[in-house]
Amino acid sequence: MNVIEIILKGILSLLLQPVFYLSILLTVLAGYNRVKWERRSFSVRIYSPFLELKNFFSLGIGIAIVLSVISFFIGFGIMQVWIVIFNIVTILVLIVAMFRLSSTAITIGISSLVFYFCYYYDIKFGPFQDTLLSYDALYIDNFMIAMTFLLAILLFVEAWLIQHTSAKSPSPSLRKSGRGKLIGGFQLRKLWFIPLIAFVPGTEITHIFDFWPIFNIGSESYTLVLLPLVIGFQQQTRSELPEDLSRKIAMQVTTLAVIVAAIGLISIASPVMTLVAFVLAIISRFWISWRFYRTDKNAPLRYKPEPDGIVILGARKDTPSSRMHLVAGEKITEVNSIPVKNRTELYEALNKNRAFCKLKVVGLNGEPRFEQTALYENDSFELGLLLVEPR
Repeated sequence: MNVIEIILKGILSLLLQPVFYLSILLTVLAGYNRVKWERRSFSVRIYSPFLELKNFFSLGIGIAIVLSVISFFIGFGIMQVWIVIFNIVTILVLIVAMFRLSSTAITIGISSLVFYFCYYYDIKFGPFQDTLLSYDALYIDNFMIAMTFLLAILLFVEAWLIQHTSAKSPSPSLRKSGRGKLIGGFQLRKLWFIPLIAFVPGTEITHIFDFWPIFNIGSESYTLVLLPLVIGFQQQTRSELPEDLSRKIAMQVTTLAVIVAAIGLISIASPVMTLVAFVLAIISRFWISWRFYRTDKNAPLRYKPEPDGIVILGARKDTPSSRMHLVAGEKITEVNSIPVKNRTELYEALNKNRAFCKLKVVGLNGEPRFEQTALYENDSFELGLLLVEPR
């Protein structure tokens, strides 16, 4: 069997893993759920319902290629039983918590701990158990050390994705506060797909799928699989700019990655430390999400109605407002030199001059400035502003 055929059949192995289908389904549902909230909040759709699906397949593929090339040359192998456990754990996490807890710290951490538990108590996985491999202590220790370093690398990737992509196209919405007032906020929600090429030692998988390609490296036999890694991120903010929140969370995830990598180095001398690394990663990643959730819940609201102007939450793409440099949380106090306090007054002032729009905006630093744009015949009647105002 030639190399191309082996690679193609390895890629097709992705279609046999349920995580792939479930993550796509949940990504599509997330897009339609977002559109529902956009229409409920602003009576208009802001982003395409397929925005999440586009993000799911786009950036992660390039990262997957780089990681797969590295894993190929170092001969990184994943146990067949671990893949089964990983699919089960990831499915449960996606169903229970959607994107919020779909971090590799949790999915890989729990999968590796469950795998070690099954090894320690000699729990079998029927046809997926590779009986030809010697599950001795040294073999398992080396495997757990490799998984620790893989987790550290993926946490670095997760931090990069959070910082550079999670705040792009954040989903704005209006909801009632505990006191019944309408407030604005952003939902940062992404799911990135990273199909990682990995070797599976042994040939037991061919007893289930006889078409699976087998190749030899030295005296060892391997099969090639595509592991459907998914990295999820979900955080709401009502008190910060999405970019600031993403940067803060990414810094903490990066710190966690460094700590896990350091423990991985220690585990080379003391393999039991791999268990510490996985437990620490699971608890820490959960704590990071919970901490920022609590901080946002108790922090002063940034996007709330103001008595002396109209608070901006965003601007729809390809509208007059998108041509102006408006930032969420800023406040419009005048339109065409006329003071405004609500949407009605805003559009009454706008109609005074349908060829031009000049806004007086109070920035996040409290300093006023002017933003202006021409209004063309093909422009929408509305400016395309997303506003926080009493109703």
